[in-house]
Amino acid sequence: MQVRDVVGETIDMNEVFVRQVFCSQHYRGSFAHVRLCTRFCEFNDDENLQSIAASNTAAATVFVFLKAGGAHLIRWFSPFSEIKLCGHGTLAAADVLFTALNTSQDTLRFQSASHLICVEKEASGKYKMLLSSIKLRPSALWSDIFNIFGENVCRLEHTESDDGYFVAQVPNKGRLPSFEFDVAKYCQLTRRALLVTAQDIEQSNTLYFRYFAPQYGVKEDPATGSVAPLLAEFWQLPFHQVFNCYQLSPQGACYQISRNKDQVCVLANVRTPC
Repeated sequence: MQVRDVVGETIDMNEVFVRQVFCSQHYRGSFAHVRLCTRFCEFNDDENLQSIAASNTAAATVFVFLKAGGAHLIRWFSPFSEIKLCGHGTLAAADVLFTALNTSQDTLRFQSASHLICVEKEASGKYKMLLSSIKLRPSALWSDIFNIFGENVCRLEHTESDDGYFVAQVPNKGRLPSFEFDVAKYCQLTRRALLVTAQDIEQSNTLYFRYFAPQYGVKEDPATGSVAPLLAEFWQLPFHQVFNCYQLSPQGACYQISRNKDQVCVLANVRTPC
């Protein structure tokens, strides 16, 4: 089926757009599939959207319902369940609208069930995604977590929400690639996803991390942009300074972040796979 979308382009609504996000010469990043929904009832069909995502091999399948006025509606699904916030999926969707649909908008806004996200295209070709800041506090479950992680972790904080995040610091970046934990015990303890991070002593503007969410189907996520506000808050990054972030998953991912009083900016590459 072909329709004329809100930006005036005729598109095949059966087409699946594939994008590679957070990639560079040395980092593969992660892939996202983007599908555009013509009807709101289609966009709101949980069972059908999950079925489509389950048939993909991509870490995220993104569904967008285009709106002529206001923010475009967006949902993200892994092959196993709906995702509350997906940074790389949002950037993939933005690239589809900016390139495949030739939208003339300078800034795209996406509205999910709980997040409003703005994406701008830079003159360099990179994308700038703005995410809301987040608060962390020292964890009251330190002893329980320590029993799982042992001396690999030297600091632990968490979000207010019980289904949010733990952020754990390891002593140095050399500990990150080999970091392991008892998944079964961790899943019994909490519904929070886990961000494990370290700072480069020799390069103070560089952060390293890995991201785990075994309770939601995949032990380790290959490329995760939604943790940028967590990194900014945990390391108390100075305002308006740019930091390089490297995700040390097997595939690897990289992007840059900076923050102001209310938002965290993610600057990243998006490309169409060959």
